[in-house]
Amino acid sequence: MSYFEPDFDYIRRTIDASGAVYNSDLLRRYHLSLKTRRFVILCGVSGSGKTLLTRMYADAVDAKYCLVAVAPNWTTNEDLLGYYNPLSKQYYDTDFSLFLRQAARAYHSAISVGKPPEPFHLVLDEMNLARVEYYFAKFLSAMEVLTAAGRAQVTMSGPDVVDLTPNLYFIGTVNVDETTQNFADKIYDRAQVIEVTHLREEVASRIQRPELRDWLMAVFDAVAEVNPFSIRIVDEVNRYVDEAVRIGVPWEEALDDQIIQKILPRIKGTDIRIGAMLHRLTELTANRFPRSHHKILQLNYGYQTNGIASFF
Repeated sequence: MSYFEPDFDYIRRTIDASGAVYNSDLLRRYHLSLKTRRFVILCGVSGSGKTLLTRMYADAVDAKYCLVAVAPNWTTNEDLLGYYNPLSKQYYDTDFSLFLRQAARAYHSAISVGKPPEPFHLVLDEMNLARVEYYFAKFLSAMEVLTAAGRAQVTMSGPDVVDLTPNLYFIGTVNVDETTQNFADKIYDRAQVIEVTHLREEVASRIQRPELRDWLMAVFDAVAEVNPFSIRIVDEVNRYVDEAVRIGVPWEEALDDQIIQKILPRIKGTDIRIGAMLHRLTELTANRFPRSHHKILQLNYGYQTNGIASFF
């Protein structure tokens, strides 16, 4: 069966029908970036739906999909591509290198019979947990050749060479926080970079209980300038409150729990805007969410005393 690439309207409708919350502008930018560069970096706060977007889009275009989780201890090309063992005279592939080989075989097979090749989407999840310039070095130059010439090669070991073919797309997800590595400019030069964010109305649309929506969005507004929380957190708060109500716990008490457990631990650092944010939260939680209010007062005291906000 020949591969048929759907148009953008079909892709957008398919993703919308899944219940995922991505605005049309974000989907359009991701679609065009893949068409333009074949190497796209999705960045944003943890839980913003970067990895889910790669999966949803790949499903919508009927692409083969491989998700590779980057480890903090990756320092060489072998961590990504595998290695040749001279003792056993055997090459030990990784999921990444196996997917490269599969994409190349599929491309050459389709072209040999005059059919369009199916796309292969290779996703490096949390790619900046390790230094990208170290473990991805072979691909930085290869991606340039692939974009310019339509195909390139990467050497695995000796004569073992794998084609990087036009049906292969690389996507990286990047969490923006203090635990990750910064990128060198040459990484950005070789990629399209998209920040994944959600509009306020998109966040609000995920909250089913009207009474919960008003208060949780008030918290969102209070922290959004400094520590915006993601739809993943909203979904978890939804589930927590629903389960709490099911066992007879008032929704206000459950939300009080969640402000402490899911939102306040994210408030940390020396940002000069934290003081004003804590003031807004203090006013918001007073006489309504007592445990959260007490913890916010502690955070504010520590920030005013030391200039550093720390939950613990």
